[in-house]
Amino acid sequence: MGRMAWKAAKVTTPILRIGNRAGARRRNDGFTLVEIVLVLLVMCLVAVITYPSMARGRTAFHLRAVGRDVIGAMRLARETAVTEQKVMVVEVDSQNQRITVSDEVGGGARSMSMPSDVKIEEVTRAKGGDAAAPAKANQDPLLIRFLPNGSAESALLVLVADTGASLKIATDSITGSARVVTDQGARVP
Repeated sequence: MGRMAWKAAKVTTPILRIGNRAGARRRNDGFTLVEIVLVLLVMCLVAVITYPSMARGRTAFHLRAVGRDVIGAMRLARETAVTEQKVMVVEVDSQNQRITVSDEVGGGARSMSMPSDVKIEEVTRAKGGDAAAPAKANQDPLLIRFLPNGSAESALLVLVADTGASLKIATDSITGSARVVTDQGARVP
């Protein structure tokens, strides 16, 4: 007898398809217009909510940077007075928005102009050597003397940004150092 030939039967199972092939292909190719519009709306909403906070942070950072520059000018005057054993003067002119460091007779002057968005609002001499308790009279321009022994005249400067944030800088009469002064409840960046 002959060999029996076995043929494998091809078994196919029916596959349920929903929709047409073109619709299935479209879903794999990209996003729909509605999805893109929704993502853009969410991004705009997040930007609108976070922008004021970011702007305040940038302004506060800028005000602190200007304050560091003013403190740096005072530190330069103190260090020069101590190392060269001569009186150095920091002139704070709120009318012209300028700070100048020079020796007692005006030699070797270095000036720093304030940026347009930060103003020197108040310049006062502290009474009794206490920078936290300024005298009432606003002196302009105020001369702050830094002496060869490292001490300085007490003074208080108030820097104000266009947004209303303020920064107080005081000089200490004993150590001659300048620092940022914070008040309780004050709006300091």
